[in-house]
Amino acid sequence: MISPVCRNLILAGFFAAVSVMPAAAQSEHDRQVRLADAQKIAGKVVELAAAKGNMVSVVIVNREGRVILSQRMDDASFISLKVAESKAVTAAVVGAPTQLLGQLPDKEKLSLLAISEIVTIAGGVPVVSGGKTIAGIGVSGAAAEDDHAMAEAALKFALPDKDRAPQ
Repeated sequence: MISPVCRNLILAGFFAAVSVMPAAAQSEHDRQVRLADAQKIAGKVVELAAAKGNMVSVVIVNREGRVILSQRMDDASFISLKVAESKAVTAAVVGAPTQLLGQLPDKEKLSLLAISEIVTIAGGVPVVSGGKTIAGIGVSGAAAEDDHAMAEAALKFALPDKDRAPQ
């Protein structure tokens, strides 16, 4: 069960992020995820998924939820691409892993789910730099917990210098 303090921080961050969308783009190179970074992340997700026999989709978005990279493995479900994008957008906009949102009480989840593109299924992970969310990673196609683990592992592999989001 998620603590009331953590729940309130997640909701406050979400509503603060939504109120400024779309935000002005950051100009600092280290405050954004570049295509080369996204390719490293996606490559690691594909490697991890293939090692377990999973066929997944991975999407990396910027802090505004705009797609940087979208990739679907051969034989991955066509719907997994859309779900991965929704997970990435949610993680970027809310600034928290989607698995945390799934732990919110139903009453509080309803307010989040009223906004299109928001999902509360594990597999979305924010990319944080300097305490600010700069991107989101979404993985879909395996079990939700595996989606989350692959997104986290790929982030740590490709961008080891970025901050860690709350778990």
